Parts: sequence; C-alpha cells; structure tokens
Amino acid sequence: MAGPRLLIDSPLAFSPSSYGLLSVAQAATPQSPHWQNGVTWIANCNNADTTYDECIAVTGIGSPPAPATKAASTGLELRGATPFTVYARFDCSPVGMDVIALANEALRMDSSRQAEIAFWVGTAAAQTVVWPHLAADAMVLDAQNITLQTVPVTGAADDVASSLGFVEDALGDCYNGQGVIHIPRLAIPTFDAWGLLRVVRGQLQTLNGNLVVAGTGYPGTAPDGTNPTAGTTWIYATGAVFEMHSEVRVNTLRDSLDRSENTVQSIAEQTYVLGFDCCHVGAIVELGVPNT
Repeated sequence: MAGPRLLIDSPLAFSPSSYGLLSVAQAATPQSPHWQNGVTWIANCNNADTTYDECIAVTGIGSPPAPATKAASTGLELRGATPFTVYARFDCSPVGMDVIALANEALRMDSSRQAEIAFWVGTAAAQTVVWPHLAADAMVLDAQNITLQTVPVTGAADDVASSLGFVEDALGDCYNGQGVIHIPRLAIPTFDAWGLLRVVRGQLQTLNGNLVVAGTGYPGTAPDGTNPTAGTTWIYATGAVFEMHSEVRVNTLRDSLDRSENTVQSIAEQTYVLGFDCCHVGAIVELGVPNT
C-alpha cells in the first residue's frame, strides 16, 4: 500500500491582474489616520474661456465690439468618499497550519477584485455604503452638502466604437486630462476586435490616451443596478481615480481560537477609500466583432 502523500507548500505563484482598478488609481498619501473615517477633497473641475483685446482685434470686416465681461468659468466643488473594508476569514484546525499566513494570502489574492466590485456597485456587506461608485442613478449629498455621489451622463446602446466615442467625447468636454475608462473584462475582446485599445508602458489605454481598467470585479450593470441584456454591457468613464488603503490587519491566534470547536478563525482585513475627479459618464455597448 502506498504511503500518505506529502503535504507541501503550494508551488504555484499568484500574479495579480495586469489591468485592474488599483493599477491605475493614484495612491494618495494619508495625512492623518482619520482618513479611515472617509475623506473630503476639493475637486478643481476646470473650465476656461477665451476673450480678445478690442484695440488690436480684427474680424476681416472691421473692428469687433467690446468683449463681454470675463465671467466665472471654473469653480471648486467639495467631494467626499467613504471607507469600506475587504476581509478574508480562514477557519481550520490549529495543528500544522499557519492560519494567519493563509488568511493574509487569501486577502492579497482577492482584495483588488473585491475593491472593484464595491467601486462599481457601491455595496459592502450587501448595503449601499460605498461612495462614490460607478453604477448610480441618484445624487447623494451628506449632511454638510458635500457631494458623495454623482449621476453619470449616459448614451444610448450602440456599437462599441460609437459608445466609446460618446464616453470619451463627454469626458473630454468635462475634463481636459487623462481620464479612466472602466470596462468589464468580458468586453475587452470586443474592444480589441475593433482595434480600440493599446498597451502603453504596460498600461492598457484607448487611442485617445485614457487609461483603461479591465476589472475582474466589474459586473457591467446599469446605473439603476440592473443587469444588461445578453450581448451588451455597460462601461463608465471618470476623471482620475485615487485610492487609499490601510496596512493589513490580522487577528492574533489567541484572539481567534474557538476552544469549543478547537478551531482557529483567522481574519485578515484592509480598509480602502476610492474616489474620482469631476466627470462621470456611462454607455451601454454591444458586444461582438465588427461586421465586415
């Protein structure tokens, strides 16, 4: 009879997703540990204008009239973002297992996907408490009138090239900078078939230079939370995205030992805050290769 098989450490190395949300989010440096209560920042959503000097301006048919008074063209907006926590719990017999290491590794392997789910749908533990998020159909202001949630400007269902053009055009009208296009992974082959994406220095981008998130946790749902019909998915565009995250917290073996069951319940957890600047656009896209 053959002897028992040898228990070994897993020989498989885990590689995180190349184009996930955290790969494009700008890491914000916490200025105080109180950031884990949520943060407020001033969004400088710029919009400039033009004028002329009537003394030297010409129109081809004479001098123009005096220019209009320079009106306010830009403004500052207070925006807020709320925290959520990703955790991994591992239950097992305390004999022969490093349960703390197992919980820590489980969190490392799945925290980015869970952050993407929360950032798209706005829920943690089945409650809508994550602000801001992508799929939203109502403005949310806090008690101080600070904007926690915006509603995306949306376009009608169309082929993937037209829908991407709509969101990038709307993004350009709102934000004269490098924005972020949020796409469920099932749509990436369609975008590639239409030749709409490229890899620049290891980062997925559109031809306009906007960063692309191919989220493993992005479900493709509509602003009202409904699932898209078969053969379609929603995409969103935002201004730049920032993120803050805590160090991983792991409970001790003494705290996690369940003496009644003689098991250890090890929990590793990490707190996140995610936010985006100024713009919020969405469109439903039709999946599939272009007709030839």
